[in-house]
Amino acid sequence: MKKIILIKIAYSVVFIMASIPSIYAQDTIPKTIFAGSADLYYKYDFANADNGKTSFTNSHDSFELGMASIEASHKFGKAAVFADLGFGNRAAQFSYNDGNTTFFIKQLNVTYEFTPKFKIIAGSFATHIGYELVDAVDNKNYSMSYAFSYGPFFNTGVKAQYTVGKMSYMIGITNATDFKTAAEAGSKQKTFIGQIAYAGAKTSLYFNLSSGSSNPSSSLNKTQFDFVATNKVNTKLTLGFNGTYSLVSDDFDSSIDGEWFAAVGYLNYAFQKKWSLAYRLEYFDDKDGVVAFAGGANVIGNTLSLNFKEGNFTFIPEIRVDSASEDIFTSGTPTGLNSYVLVATTYTF
Repeated sequence: MKKIILIKIAYSVVFIMASIPSIYAQDTIPKTIFAGSADLYYKYDFANADNGKTSFTNSHDSFELGMASIEASHKFGKAAVFADLGFGNRAAQFSYNDGNTTFFIKQLNVTYEFTPKFKIIAGSFATHIGYELVDAVDNKNYSMSYAFSYGPFFNTGVKAQYTVGKMSYMIGITNATDFKTAAEAGSKQKTFIGQIAYAGAKTSLYFNLSSGSSNPSSSLNKTQFDFVATNKVNTKLTLGFNGTYSLVSDDFDSSIDGEWFAAVGYLNYAFQKKWSLAYRLEYFDDKDGVVAFAGGANVIGNTLSLNFKEGNFTFIPEIRVDSASEDIFTSGTPTGLNSYVLVATTYTF
C-alpha cells in the first residue's frame, strides 16, 4: 500500500514539474492587445443644405455612420507592431488617396527600441501636426476644425524619437503627405517631419514641422509650422491652443504662391462627474485661396459641445456657428454665415 502511495506521489511531482515551464511560458509570452471605437451622428444645417467646409460632417438632415476602428498591438522584447483599421465614411475621408474601398489601413507601423530613450518607428502613422485626432472618441468636439481639415492627415515613412526626462525629440522622412506609397503620389520626393516636445504634469508643449514637395507630378511645395499647448488648470478646467502656419509655393507659377494660418483655442470644463462642456474658438485665414477657398476668405468658427459620459459611451450634442469674410456658404443665395446642430455618440471597446 505504501509503495502505491509513493508511486502516486512521484507521478504527481513529475506532473507538477513538467507543468511549470508551460505555466511560466503562458505568463511571459506577450499577448496581442485589441481595442476599438465606433461613432455615429445626426446633423441638421439651418440653411437646409450641406454647408460643411470641414472634415467628416458633410451631410444635412441625415443619420450618418462615422467610423468603426479596430486596433491591434503586440510587443515582444524591444520590438512592437501596431495596426489600426478603419471602416466607414470617416476612414474614407482620412485615407482619401487610397481609392474606393470599404475599409482602410489608417495606421500600420513597427517600432524598435534600441534603448528605453531611443526608438525607431517605420510604417504609416497619424500626423504629429495639430491638436485634434482622427478618432472621434479622442476629441471633445465632434466636428473638426479648419486647421485639422486642411493640414496633413498622416505620413508613411520612418522616424526616430529620443526621450529624456520630460523632453522628447523626433525627426523623420516620409513619402508625400497623405500617401501610403510613392506610386499613388506619382512622386518620389520626400517630406521631412520633426517635433520638439515637453510633457509636464499639467502643461504640455509641442513644436512641429512638416516640409516637402510633391514634384514631379505637381510643382507644389508645402511647409507647415505648428504649435500645440495644453494646460490642466485644475481638476475641472483644461485649456488648449493650436497655432499653425503653412507656406505653399509653386516652382513654375508664382501666381498661386500663398499662405494660410489658423489659431484655435480649446476650453473643456467638467462641471460634474459625467458631464463636461467643450468650447472651441477658431480663426482660419485662407485669404490667398491656397487650400480651402478658391477666391480667398477667412472664417471665425464657434463650436459648443456638451459631453455626457457613461462608462465607454459618450453622448455629444453640439451647436456650431461659422462666420466668413466672403459668401462661401449657401442658403438659397450665397452667404457668409452658417450654423448647424448635431447629435453624436461614441463608444470605445
